[in-house]
Amino acid sequence: MATQEDSYSLPDPELRAYDHGLGTLSVDGELRGYLACVVSRMIFPSKGPWPWFRVIWLDGRMEPRFEDCRPDWWTVRELDAGKLEYNGPSIDKERRILGVPFRYSVSGDPCAFDFAWLDREEAAAKWDEIGLTDGDF
Repeated sequence: MATQEDSYSLPDPELRAYDHGLGTLSVDGELRGYLACVVSRMIFPSKGPWPWFRVIWLDGRMEPRFEDCRPDWWTVRELDAGKLEYNGPSIDKERRILGVPFRYSVSGDPCAFDFAWLDREEAAAKWDEIGLTDGDF
């Protein structure tokens, strides 16, 4: 049984504001990075919007992409509330096993970011500055 907390109605069912959007991630007013988004279309079970996100830190490093989808829209509902629960920057590590180096990433500590969308012109300029393309998603 769905509870009121579990059900979420999208203010814009097509997520137009999210497509090629970019917003700031900050903690206590200090900018820490950006969150970029593109919206593609689901094929099954319906042809609804399918947002993909990518966190970009101030030093240019990008975290792996992640998605959101119905019925719960957990990321979208967080962003609509002006926040994002995510990890801090990943840390690259190396370990040797039998003398062979293996490189891997470890997620940073959990963090509660404040989130705010940039206006369309600022977002487009920042996409160009960062060098983001649809292929990054």
